[in-house]
Amino acid sequence: MMPFAPFTGVNHHRQSILFGCALLADETEETFHWLFHQWLKCMFDKAPKVIITDMDGAMYNAIKRVFPQTRHRFCSWHIGKHLIEHVFEIRDIHGDFKKDYYEWYNSKDVSTCEVRWKIFTQKYNIENSSWLSKMWARRQHWVPAYLKGYFVAGMTSSGRSESINAFFDGFVNSKTQLLEFITQYEKALQSRHQAEEQEDFKTLNSVANLLTSYALERKAAQFYTKNMFKLFQQEFKQSLECWYEELNVFGTTTTFRVGLSCEEVSNWCNVIYDDSDTRIICECAKFETDGFLCKHILHIMIAKKHLQSIPELYLLKRWSISARSQTNNEKLVDKSDIVTPMMKWRLTSTQTNIFNHATASKETYELVMSSLHDLLENIKDSSHGSEPASIASQVESTPFISGSYGISIRDPTTVKTKGRPKIASRIESGIETSQAQVKKRTCGTCGGKGHYSTTCPQKDQVISSTLLILLFNNYIVYLY
Repeated sequence: MMPFAPFTGVNHHRQSILFGCALLADETEETFHWLFHQWLKCMFDKAPKVIITDMDGAMYNAIKRVFPQTRHRFCSWHIGKHLIEHVFEIRDIHGDFKKDYYEWYNSKDVSTCEVRWKIFTQKYNIENSSWLSKMWARRQHWVPAYLKGYFVAGMTSSGRSESINAFFDGFVNSKTQLLEFITQYEKALQSRHQAEEQEDFKTLNSVANLLTSYALERKAAQFYTKNMFKLFQQEFKQSLECWYEELNVFGTTTTFRVGLSCEEVSNWCNVIYDDSDTRIICECAKFETDGFLCKHILHIMIAKKHLQSIPELYLLKRWSISARSQTNNEKLVDKSDIVTPMMKWRLTSTQTNIFNHATASKETYELVMSSLHDLLENIKDSSHGSEPASIASQVESTPFISGSYGISIRDPTTVKTKGRPKIASRIESGIETSQAQVKKRTCGTCGGKGHYSTTCPQKDQVISSTLLILLFNNYIVYLY
């Protein structure tokens, strides 16, 4: 019964992963301020570039204090939920409200967004004290035009955190003791690692189904993980349905306008292509936000430039099967040796198993760390290259790992949280309503709804009355 604060993200398969978590005493600004400072310690004082949360005021203020350079984004799901709650009256009165709202919300750039906002507020007489006006003051945190260029790996909501919460429901509940929670937490993490290893195995032992014979699609299938290639393939398929028109040429740079053939030309996106260094930029900024190319760029690469493969600049390693490897120093890699993908997968799997066993006790931890130091020194001597940064030495230097032993743990007092209510506030669907009606059976004993005669609370009373009537009838008969 404590607030659970997970730090979540996605791995190279777009699976939800848990970076760390905390159990909080309360949900005040000072508590969040402490939490984010502890998180910085764990991350060696490296702040996240983007953080996505709900619109909680205490968390908002704490993020501004601790992560001043981090781009804070509001959860799109919570924005939509509050929008329905605050504008339903205007929406019901004006039939065009929804269309005009999304036309403003999906503006391609900041200047267009601000112009459309003025028109929108005047048309629907949006007051300065209204919810929409207050949200306009914080538009940098949720309007897409102000968030372009910030990499979020495809995440726009805090649903990943909520899915992690749901995942832990299989391991802990509100009655779990704190000491038991630590053990169950490790089991939950191990389950996530196994799920990731399964996706690694599927990627390495399956062949992608190609839609076309284009070499560009085939080489993308060889680079991306299985799940990421499916997302890329959706954009690639749509790129084949696009048209383009050339706007202007300036030196080695050409500007195109690209869009689906079924769309209005006003909704097409501008694409700038530079022949000198094969750089290409799209107005939709999908690559900058999600990390893989959009249909507009892919269409120009195929239809206009006839490229056989995606330039390396636009192939992010974080979406490949080798995303977790730490060999950033190319001098350590011998190009003459052939390391198969299966060998890489075995090495990654062994690394995970070593970690799981090393954290079983302090003795195994010290044994593994000593062995890893010796192994790292041998690798350095054999490679004769420059020394890479040792993550193991960084871990050794952190004060909160070595000093965590011998601490007695007691269950804290429970607090009232701001999280989701025990009773869901969403509107039930028609199926749920009909099923609820079916479940309301009629009791054969008392005629009530929602229970059977075997569980009827008046069962004993009804039975006593029946026996009394029967005895009374027998008594009458006996006298007669």
